[in-house]
Amino acid sequence: MEGHADVSATFPPPPGHHGADTYIVQLPKDQVYRVPPRENALIVEQYRNPATAKKRRGGCCCCCSRRVFLTVALIVVAIVAVVGITLATLYFIFSPSGPKFTVSHVAVNRNKSSRAAPQYEVSLRARNPNEKLAIEYQDGDVSLLFDDTKVAEGKFPTLEQGRGEASEVTVELTGSSGALPRRMNGGDAAVDLKLEMKLAIRIRTAGLETWAMRSDVACEFKVSALGNDTRVLSQQCDTKFKQY
Repeated sequence: MEGHADVSATFPPPPGHHGADTYIVQLPKDQVYRVPPRENALIVEQYRNPATAKKRRGGCCCCCSRRVFLTVALIVVAIVAVVGITLATLYFIFSPSGPKFTVSHVAVNRNKSSRAAPQYEVSLRARNPNEKLAIEYQDGDVSLLFDDTKVAEGKFPTLEQGRGEASEVTVELTGSSGALPRRMNGGDAAVDLKLEMKLAIRIRTAGLETWAMRSDVACEFKVSALGNDTRVLSQQCDTKFKQY
């Protein structure tokens, strides 16, 4: 057909032809495919797989959160260790001792009604034997026993004592029954009683609260009679003092 080249025409072999099975292909410059830079490939990959990119960012945030948590935990542990070592050192330097008690007086208020429980008042002298430490009595349970049976109970009052200070304390107790035990109500006969106290104490030094201590006190004493003019004939108070 006129105006058209013959497509079946035979082209001469390309330059550099070295044999029947070897060819060198030459492409125009506008058809050469170039490899994109690595950062462009990452951007394309993120657009193609947004879920994978989010997972990667989430993993990085998780790692940062763990590092922050570990750093904070190490700081807290270090502070606690320093405070603990300091308190332990001060404890061995000062060697705090528990308070000393003596029973001064015992009074019983018998109610006219047999149903009303009797009221007891036990006067104590509490002494802080520490010459460099103050004592704060924060809480305490007190029990009065007769013949190993609890006959009354009450609370130890809150109290602060300076270094080497002594204080008079009155503990009010309520009877556990409506009347005195018969053997306690023996007129002018001497009565053996026991006072047990479980006290929560805080030691202070230089205006700072330091150790929380527990003081278990047991006072065995004998009174002349349970009346208005009761006298303490003999007594023995033991104190167990330990840190919580």
